[in-house]
Amino acid sequence: YFELVDTFEPDVVISDFESFSYLYGRNHRLPVISVDNMQIINRCQHEPELLAGHEDSFELTRGIVKSKAPGCFHYLITTFFYPRIRKERTSLVPSILRPEILAAKSEPGEHLLVYQTMTSNTQLIDDLKRSGQECHIYGYRRDLKEDVRDGNLLFRPFSEAGFIDDLRTCRAVVGGGGYTLMSEAVYLHKPMLSVPIGGQFEQVLNALYLEKLNYGMHAKSLEGDVLQRFLERVPGAQRSLAGYAQDGNRLLLSSLDAQ
Repeated sequence: YFELVDTFEPDVVISDFESFSYLYGRNHRLPVISVDNMQIINRCQHEPELLAGHEDSFELTRGIVKSKAPGCFHYLITTFFYPRIRKERTSLVPSILRPEILAAKSEPGEHLLVYQTMTSNTQLIDDLKRSGQECHIYGYRRDLKEDVRDGNLLFRPFSEAGFIDDLRTCRAVVGGGGYTLMSEAVYLHKPMLSVPIGGQFEQVLNALYLEKLNYGMHAKSLEGDVLQRFLERVPGAQRSLAGYAQDGNRLLLSSLDAQ
């Protein structure tokens, strides 16, 4: 580290919600630009109606986010939803998308893309089987070397190319509340049923806005008729998503250059 800093003379530091680069910039009196989606929790205003029932989790998470990278030169927040900005030196820009997603062509399909890594969630598998809907499932059986079919369920080993192909051609997505998959689903106009991990408020906030925009549905669990209610909402969500447009990563990169 000390050998590197003796010869490395940067003009600016860009931090993706990561402490080491942020502290390097602050210690060397360099401007730090924050680029991430987490700062939306602290630097934007969220309607009380949206946060109803989640107030304590919101305040706790906001405090953590606020302390992560304070005093940056500017905050570029990547997002597919646009609440009112409440702090200066803050800009909202579209999500960062990897080249493979930008190159993917969205096409209509009939299968559900299911991303589920909790192998103990047998209820989900039973519900998917009862739905009769063709489902391509990733993450549930990590030992797979090839596809395994069980009726309308197709368990698939992870493959980036295969996953993206299933994503771009699916009818809808069932997954957690992680921002990456959600933003990719929105970009490709695929409705999503989001079930955030317990105790992860940032995932809850993503899912709440997903439902608010009618891009999908938020659920605390997949018990009962949740899956069926989501499938009934899919046509309406498809119509809402048809209005979403993003010119790749151009706005983000131009905003970064402007700083």
